[in-house]
Amino acid sequence: MNEQELSQLADEIVARIQGGRRQGKYADAAVRASGGQAGVRSGAQPIVRGALALKPDPTGAADIAWRGPAVQTAAWSPAQGARRVADFVDHTLLKAEATRAEVVKLCAEAKQHRFAAVCVNGSWVELCVRELRGTDVAVAAVVGFPLGAMTSRAKAFEAKEAVATGANEIDMVAAIGRMKSGEWAAVEDDIRAVVEASRPAIVKVIIESAALTPEEIIKACALAKEAGAHFVKTSTGFHPSGGASEQAVRLMRLVVGDALGVKASGGVRECQSALAMIAAGANRIGTSSGVGFVTCLGPGPLPLAELLKAPHAHGPVCTSGSCQSAAGGQY
Repeated sequence: MNEQELSQLADEIVARIQGGRRQGKYADAAVRASGGQAGVRSGAQPIVRGALALKPDPTGAADIAWRGPAVQTAAWSPAQGARRVADFVDHTLLKAEATRAEVVKLCAEAKQHRFAAVCVNGSWVELCVRELRGTDVAVAAVVGFPLGAMTSRAKAFEAKEAVATGANEIDMVAAIGRMKSGEWAAVEDDIRAVVEASRPAIVKVIIESAALTPEEIIKACALAKEAGAHFVKTSTGFHPSGGASEQAVRLMRLVVGDALGVKASGGVRECQSALAMIAAGANRIGTSSGVGFVTCLGPGPLPLAELLKAPHAHGPVCTSGSCQSAAGGQY
């Protein structure tokens, strides 16, 4: 499908979901298609694309406008001005064998480069909160990770515990099996349970986009929005089907508009890939290669308008070699 067909498909599915909710049930969101063309229902309502109202940044520091209570959800545009690559990075360490020393190092790097957040397993939240006290770096905890196959009550308990320990962002894995089964009411209920348990924290919903069809990606993102989530996120980085792709990020942004953020994660290991994800509409990048990005692109504000015109052109002109070294990152 081309972008116009995907846009029509997104409008169709979102309108059907909204219509089903108004009737107190879920209408069948299957798309009428003929010869691979997406059918458009007469009178389908467009996706809401208005920007989320943001609280002003009390520090007046433009380079931290992406995080804290004023987290940016809209895709970057030239009107927003220059941004550091570090402002997009959720510095990530999720491997089972991560040690205390590695988590402390993660936090030290996040402080040094002023990343948007660190993203860790729940058992490390308290340590990260202590290490990052007095900084603008958020602490994100994963919930239901990496399968998303536990009960909603278990996910809600895990999220509530993480927030009580100090996490201010929750990256939850949605019920992927329910999506593949077409049980969309259960998918929404699962997300809503975590959103309600996580208040006032920000909730990002991991949908494992590489394991979904375009129609399933659209439905998952639309329901994350309906359930009150703040971001949709491509991947755990652990699924055999793969991680983030430009096409998935672009489709996810198309569905949620500016009302939710989009986080690209899984396989974003060099800065040309990160730039491509930002160009597609991501405003967070989940990666263990953030230090490489900063080394390569520099610590200061970037001329994003120029860089994003041809993000894949960056690799050959990278003078630091960090793109190649960053490829060793895990996520």
